[in-house]
Amino acid sequence: MKDYLHDCLQLHGEVAELRYGKPQRLRELESHVDAMKANGSALWDVICTIHADEGFPAAMFGFLPAAQIEAQLKKGGWDRQWQTLLNDRHVLVERLFEVFRQIEPVSMVLRFICPTTYGIMSAPVAAILGVVPRRRATDTYEAYLDALGEVAAQRKFNRAADVEMALWALQVGALEDELLPQAKRVSLKENYEGDTSLQQLQTRNLTVHLFAREKLDIAESLLTTDVRLAGQIAGIEFEQLVRKRFGSPRRDDTLEELIDRTRHPDSRRLHVARGVRNRAVHPPRHLRRADVERLISTARRVSSL
Repeated sequence: MKDYLHDCLQLHGEVAELRYGKPQRLRELESHVDAMKANGSALWDVICTIHADEGFPAAMFGFLPAAQIEAQLKKGGWDRQWQTLLNDRHVLVERLFEVFRQIEPVSMVLRFICPTTYGIMSAPVAAILGVVPRRRATDTYEAYLDALGEVAAQRKFNRAADVEMALWALQVGALEDELLPQAKRVSLKENYEGDTSLQQLQTRNLTVHLFAREKLDIAESLLTTDVRLAGQIAGIEFEQLVRKRFGSPRRDDTLEELIDRTRHPDSRRLHVARGVRNRAVHPPRHLRRADVERLISTARRVSSL
C-alpha cells in the first residue's frame, strides 16, 4: 500500500498554489542550481538565482541585503570553495548562519543546493515533527534535519526536501489551515491519526530536552499544566533523595519508617511531603498545586543537606 506521506508530496503543488495564489516550479529551480554547481558557480551567484526565480517565492524568507551578504561570502574566498563543504553539514550550516544571521534563509539556500540532505525550516513542519527551539538556531535546524532524515529512511523518501514538502502539505493542507477539499482532508487526517511512528517521533522530539533536565525542575515546569504528573515526578524524586540521604542497610524499610528513624529536626516536614507524595503516586486522591510546590521545596531541601 502506498504511504500517505507520498500522497502528501504529490499534493504539495496544489497546497502551495492554494496558499500563495500561484504555482511553484521548484524542480525547474533545482535544475538551474544543479547546472550552476556543475559549472563551478560562486555561491553568491547561486543565491541570486534562487532569489530571482519567478517560480519560487524566496522573498517570504526576508529581504536579501545584497552588498552585505556578498561581502561576507567572498571574505576568505569560500564563495568559490563552498562545494567542498557539502559533505560537512555542521560546518556548512554554521558558515551560512554567520553570513545570514537567520536560519530560515540559510535553510532555503541549502534546500536548493542539496535537496537530498536539506529541507526548508518552517513552523508547520517543525510542529508536526515536534522540533522545538534549542538555545542556538543552528542546533534547532540540525535537529530538524535529523528528524527529516529519520522520516526519509523509514518512509522510503530519497530526499530530505521531499519529506519537508510532504509534511508541509499535510500540516497546511489538512491539519492546520485545512486548505484542501474536505474529502482529501478527511482521508489525510485519518492516516495521520493512525501514524504511530510519526507521532512517536514528534513526542520524542518534544520531550528529549525536557527530560534531560533535573527531575525537580521538570516537576516545577509542569505545575501549571499537569499538577498530578508534577506531583508524581517530584514524589519519586523525593523518595529517592530521602533514601539516598538517610538510607540504612535495612532496604525493606518503608519511607515512613525511614523518616521516623532519622530523628531529623525536619522530620515533620518530611512526613508532610511524604503524604503529598502518597497522594500523587496513588490516584485518584485530591492534589493541590500548593501541596506539590511544598513537596518540591522539601525535596530540594533534602538534596541540599
